[in-house]
Amino acid sequence: MLATYEFTEEDARKLGSQISGSKSFGPLTITYNIDLSIPQISGNATIYGVSIGSILINPQHPSVTLGGSVGIAKAEVTLTADFSAKQLDYDADVEIFHHTVYSGKGVLFSW
Repeated sequence: MLATYEFTEEDARKLGSQISGSKSFGPLTITYNIDLSIPQISGNATIYGVSIGSILINPQHPSVTLGGSVGIAKAEVTLTADFSAKQLDYDADVEIFHHTVYSGKGVLFSW
């Protein structure tokens, strides 16, 4: 027999404080998870599915730069969180065969 579980208001608040997603720029994919109760952003960056680094951003360490190459592709991305403005900004450059396929900056997501 299965035990009964009561979903509480506190459980709902905890679930509501977590946001996940991903964004791709050609072969570069940034996957993120934000826990607003800490606050902290974690995740990783991949090129063609191969990890080029992990992300851990919080108010004490609000920025991270990751880069690497996989086969024919090379990428570098800087992620900077502004916790007061509630947004994560990116600055990314992606190349394939030494040709730029993406170069830009903007807001990755807001909360």
